[in-house]
Amino acid sequence: MTGINFTQQNELVVFQGELTRETVEKNFEKKTTHLLRATKLTIDLAQVTHIDMAGLAWLLIMVEHAPKNTCELILQNLPENLLKLAKLSAVDSFLPIK
Repeated sequence: MTGINFTQQNELVVFQGELTRETVEKNFEKKTTHLLRATKLTIDLAQVTHIDMAGLAWLLIMVEHAPKNTCELILQNLPENLLKLAKLSAVDSFLPIK
């Protein structure tokens, strides 16, 4: 397990590491939902090395909370395994992919 980190530069947030059940926990959700205070937010996952169902669930939570916070959320550079998980789970259409 390498953990997950993120850096924010204006409307762009770049995640690095693993988005897995070991790294996505209640504190992580609390640490990241504040990002939705922006009117527009782009989450870049190009540097995510591993993602599982917990990571997908976290992304779906962000997608769900974004309109409640009047935040336009965009996801970019999604790892191939995330796209496969989303498609297998029939939630791929919910992801605002750029």
